[in-house]
Amino acid sequence: MLHDSFLKTLRDQARNLLTWSVGVVAYVAMLMAVYPSISKSAGQLQGYIDNLPAALRAAFLGPSGDFTSPTGYINTELLSWLAPIVFIAFAIGVAGRALAGEEEDGTLSLLLAYPVSRRRLVLQKFAALTALVSAIGAAFWASLAIATAIVGTPVGAGSIFEAVLLFTLLALAIGSVTLATGAATGSRSAGTAVGAGVAVAMYLLNTLAQINAAAHPYRVLSLFYYSGGTTPLGRGLAGVDVTVLVCTTLALLAATVLLFERRDVRV
Repeated sequence: MLHDSFLKTLRDQARNLLTWSVGVVAYVAMLMAVYPSISKSAGQLQGYIDNLPAALRAAFLGPSGDFTSPTGYINTELLSWLAPIVFIAFAIGVAGRALAGEEEDGTLSLLLAYPVSRRRLVLQKFAALTALVSAIGAAFWASLAIATAIVGTPVGAGSIFEAVLLFTLLALAIGSVTLATGAATGSRSAGTAVGAGVAVAMYLLNTLAQINAAAHPYRVLSLFYYSGGTTPLGRGLAGVDVTVLVCTTLALLAATVLLFERRDVRV
């Protein structure tokens, strides 16, 4: 299996994937189990929320300031902050290990000893990253779709799938930043730091753009804007959102190939 880096990466990440998936399922189940009690206090809670400053409501609850409806609750408690953290952190971890981690562990030279080009190695690693992030997305989608059906919230598996797909594409874009940095430097910590730094900066930009009118035009520079921001559920799949996220990932993948092919790898 060592000569097939795609399968090797899946094997190496199997336990990590299982741990993250179990955590996602458990957290989704816990939060959705609380929703019936939230809905019973809908009027009181919504009244308190309506008294919050408009900028604060927009930044964390979206333009409508909705929290007590099924869609508003899921957006606020799960999708506006938990989903980005889960998807991006998992993608950064896998991407950091993919090339730079192998190099630091001394296993990259063994992979390159087989008759496989560096370009093919990068593509196999990226394919494994895509498969693993998609698996987390499947666990998130299935657990949320089942939980909403059990609780009786009329959200719809299709709408949940659209939101999860956007987060999957967002995670792949941020993970590609880590992958490219690792390919350029051979440092797992550098790749992780740059990927996390880009994610935090873009999240803050998107949040600030909803609070500050002067920053509003610059929201298009943040990938979080294209993944739905604070209201991913119910947003739907816009062609421009998918195009921006996919093209960003492909551009970074091309950069990863070029950087990795031109650098001397430590043995």
